[in-house]
Amino acid sequence: MQSKSFSFLITIIILFSSCSKEDEFKTISPTNITFVHEDGSAILLNECIKPNINYAVLITTKSEGTGIFKTTKVEYTLNGVPYIMSFSSDGKQSNKIKLVDGINQAEIVGSYYKAYLYFGSHDNFELVE
Repeated sequence: MQSKSFSFLITIIILFSSCSKEDEFKTISPTNITFVHEDGSAILLNECIKPNINYAVLITTKSEGTGIFKTTKVEYTLNGVPYIMSFSSDGKQSNKIKLVDGINQAEIVGSYYKAYLYFGSHDNFELVE
């Protein structure tokens, strides 16, 4: 009888401890994707895209709920190639990229968030004098 009472008491303690507020998590969700300079600064409208400067994809997220942050993976594609960026808090995070000649497209998978950047390299030109 004493072992049954002890088992019941342990079960009650486990139930109450597993329902604490510490188990609540903040949900992280993406709000934007854009192309930026490698240092995170914005690319200005009509700015000339230079081949010798590094660029990046920037994803912005927000959080909802209360509690602690739970690491969230945001899937995105760059020119059709899949990538994953992990967030352990809300905010902004970037990933250095290499632009391709023509239209570069970044998209958060499963959302309407997209960004486009045109890069025209001038590798195949001939100077005529």
